[in-house]
Amino acid sequence: MPTAPLTAPPEARAAPRASFWTSLRLLSLARVVLATVLVLPAIVGGRVPWADVVVHDRLYAAVSFAWLALSFLFLAVAGRWKRHFMLQLVAQALTDLACLVLLMHAAGGPRSGLGVLTVAAVAGAAVLAPPRLSAFFAAAATLMLLAESSLRQLAAPSFEPTAFFAAGVIGAACFVTAALVGWLASRLSAQEALAQERGADLRSQLAVTQLVVAQLGQGVVVFDRAGGVRTMNPSARALFAAGGGAGALARVRSAAHSLEAAGHEGLELALDEPGVAERHRVRVRALRPESGALGDTVVVIDDLRELEERAQQLKLASMGRLSASIAHEIRNPLAAIRHANGLLAEQLGEPRLQRLARIVETNTVRIDRVVEDVLAIARRERPSVEPLELARFLEVLIPEIVVMTGTDRRRIEVALSANAPILFDPGQLRQVLVNLIGNALRYASDAPGAVRIQWRRDPADRLELRVSDDGPGLAPGMIEHVFEPFFTTESRGTGLGLYLAREFCAANGAALRYEVSTAPGGHRTAFVIAAAQPEGG
Repeated sequence: MPTAPLTAPPEARAAPRASFWTSLRLLSLARVVLATVLVLPAIVGGRVPWADVVVHDRLYAAVSFAWLALSFLFLAVAGRWKRHFMLQLVAQALTDLACLVLLMHAAGGPRSGLGVLTVAAVAGAAVLAPPRLSAFFAAAATLMLLAESSLRQLAAPSFEPTAFFAAGVIGAACFVTAALVGWLASRLSAQEALAQERGADLRSQLAVTQLVVAQLGQGVVVFDRAGGVRTMNPSARALFAAGGGAGALARVRSAAHSLEAAGHEGLELALDEPGVAERHRVRVRALRPESGALGDTVVVIDDLRELEERAQQLKLASMGRLSASIAHEIRNPLAAIRHANGLLAEQLGEPRLQRLARIVETNTVRIDRVVEDVLAIARRERPSVEPLELARFLEVLIPEIVVMTGTDRRRIEVALSANAPILFDPGQLRQVLVNLIGNALRYASDAPGAVRIQWRRDPADRLELRVSDDGPGLAPGMIEHVFEPFFTTESRGTGLGLYLAREFCAANGAALRYEVSTAPGGHRTAFVIAAAQPEGG
């Protein structure tokens, strides 16, 4: 049955771990220190306490200097040449045993006390060697000790039985030490291997957990005991960036503390500041490990706005498909009613009957507008974005709006301070501005310039189109619902105009928001289109 060679590494020919090379370097360093101590009698003579035991001065000096030189060589090789681990260990151990036995012989034999160092040498090698190799080192030490005793007996004038007894005792101590140290080393090696395996498993589990958390659509934030942020996933960063940064993070931290104190599962809050249209609402849940030893709090943030938008999209898609299928069934009779009502109105001379005809006309127009808005939701046409010169665009659009609304042209003021074109689909921009300007005219005063259209750059040098008016604005409780479909403040409205305006803006790479400002000219409310930025600014 074949056996592994002595140059096999400790764990059945597996490559030695980094800790083995570290231990070998430490063993080499300890050898240098011991060799330096043992060479002192050859340098300073009788000025060291143990120099009196030296019998053969020349042999002691030669062996001690040679061992010191070899110790430095072994230290250099172990530090720089990380190959053939077992070969280096065997060479170092046999060299140590040979030099120590020779030094013991030069010092007069076992009575010098140097024989005990052979036990230490065997123990040091047994830490890094497999059991069979440790037994080999113990046997080699025993044979060298017996050979030294035999050599000394041949040179002695009379036979001393105690010399072989001392060598046998030291040899037995080498075997016991090798077995004990080897057993302890194997246990430590097994524990180290288990710890490394567990560490690899934990690192793998941590990597998988981090990957899963990073891909979650929910925001995840970990707060330490002092309220500092240990980590957060990309979804949480995006939520905080959209909700106001540090202020949003502070509100979530406060909510987490409140949940822990009250013992509730979760609560809803707005990440952004009050007074912002369509506030970013989230649901916060605080989780703490069962042990509670770390004191960390895991906060899970659900984006309610995203969930609500999905529900709205499903509802509007269903409604759009339904309305598209019955559009002709509604619009054809509606067109007939309008036409018949127009003919009837021409025949009616009585004012009371004329008023009834106008009521019919007004309501048929309203129904037609509702159908048109719903169909616009259902169509979701891809925009054809192009650069538009706003000055020319508004020169055509504003007179149309004046005719449609019957308003005084002086109520609308146009101020175009930015020279850049706006990137937008012409048809969709017309629908957006008709809706925004119509709303502004409905609630603004009759003063000249009550409605103001501005194309400018904001303080951050981003292009924005503002439609503002001097009207009372929305009540605080209505601001966050202003862009929701079917939300309206008047009985005759459809509640789809602002929703469609926002959807058209998003499709063209822009964003629509509601603002309230107190300018030097007085209180004004505005719908602001943050336009897509053209290339090159």
